[in-house]
Amino acid sequence: MLGLVLAVATLLSASPLLAEAPILANWTITSPGKKTLPIAVPKPKGDGTAVDEFWSVVRRDLEISGWFKVLDPDGFVEPAHAGVRIGEFEFDDWKVPGAAVLAKTVLTTTGANARAEVWIYDVAGAKKLDGRAFSGQSQRVRSVAHRVSNAIVEAVTGKPGIFATRFAAVNARSGNKEIYLVDIDGHGAIPITRNGSINLQPSWSPTGTSLVYTSYRAGNPDLYVTDLTNATTRRISARKGLNTGGSFSPLGDLIAATLSLEGNSDVYTLVPTSGKQVARLTTSPGIDTSPAFSPDGSQLAFVSERSGGAQVYVMPAGGGDARRVTFHGSHNTDPAWSPDGQRLAYVSRDGRFDVFTCGIDGRGVVRITQGQGDNEDPTWSPNGQYVSFASTRTGTGQIWISTADGYHHVQITQDKGGWSNPSWSPYLNW
Repeated sequence: MLGLVLAVATLLSASPLLAEAPILANWTITSPGKKTLPIAVPKPKGDGTAVDEFWSVVRRDLEISGWFKVLDPDGFVEPAHAGVRIGEFEFDDWKVPGAAVLAKTVLTTTGANARAEVWIYDVAGAKKLDGRAFSGQSQRVRSVAHRVSNAIVEAVTGKPGIFATRFAAVNARSGNKEIYLVDIDGHGAIPITRNGSINLQPSWSPTGTSLVYTSYRAGNPDLYVTDLTNATTRRISARKGLNTGGSFSPLGDLIAATLSLEGNSDVYTLVPTSGKQVARLTTSPGIDTSPAFSPDGSQLAFVSERSGGAQVYVMPAGGGDARRVTFHGSHNTDPAWSPDGQRLAYVSRDGRFDVFTCGIDGRGVVRITQGQGDNEDPTWSPNGQYVSFASTRTGTGQIWISTADGYHHVQITQDKGGWSNPSWSPYLNW
């Protein structure tokens, strides 16, 4: 397990070369997915085998983002000797393939170190939008590329990218359901559990340094917390019956979970370090499960059968009266809060399982998936622009990303072992 921590603990440094307001000539875009900007990303300057991998990662990231249409390099007319800074190339060369944005990069690797530069230009305005340099470990050049992709997104849109994040998710490639970390583009899977049992429902701590999940490693569905900074794992709840659905509070001082201490499933809060019970929050005759703290910690969303079928409810985080949020259909589960606390993603069974979002008052329902296999386990990006979920539309369960309006869907993983239970990390610096 120590190797896991060393493998993911790649800290990158970034030094801004220029920072200007993202004003783009002839283009106005407000959100990813509906309208895309043509962007040219020529092959990086540099040599070595890492250049092609670096280039591939950046191009793929920009496609995933939904902000850009990445132009085919076969249509580029710029001569090979052109440089990356203003005065070293001609903007007119980039009007030919129809680029609105130009992102030029340089990658140099020296021993164990890698350094990347990215220069981002408004083609029609013939001006620089931004320029940055990033450094990291040469064997982790994909991580450097993800930081470059973030810089491009932020320079053009003024909004943060999503590529300094990871998913924690479940995969059965080993023959057992184990928890892995996987990069935002579906690469770099790293095992968190290797216990040969069933491990489910990973959820991140607010700092991105720990995961809480359910494991059957001791024969019962118990709650565990793994500290990713020192590779230690502790069991925090092994009470009789169910110990599932762990969710950290925004301050990290509580975990909400489902326990069946008295036969019926109810929502409780526990101390993350010890598993000590703090409070029992539900007492209804129906099953109560899947708790999730709101971003400000004041409320809990959960699923209850108190009205008959499974529906999403919201109640004060300390307990109290709960109000029903979902009304479409008789089976609505898996609530997940948007980072601004204004919307909930959830799963509704409408023939098959599909992902929806709604306001916390239940209004403004947006359908994210329809007629594309079963789609479950929604989780929001930390900037609130995307929803990820597990989908069986290609046969096996895989991680997909959609923009929050449902217009732009991208398959992230393509693993025959199948993926489920994705949980989107906060922004990471390791």
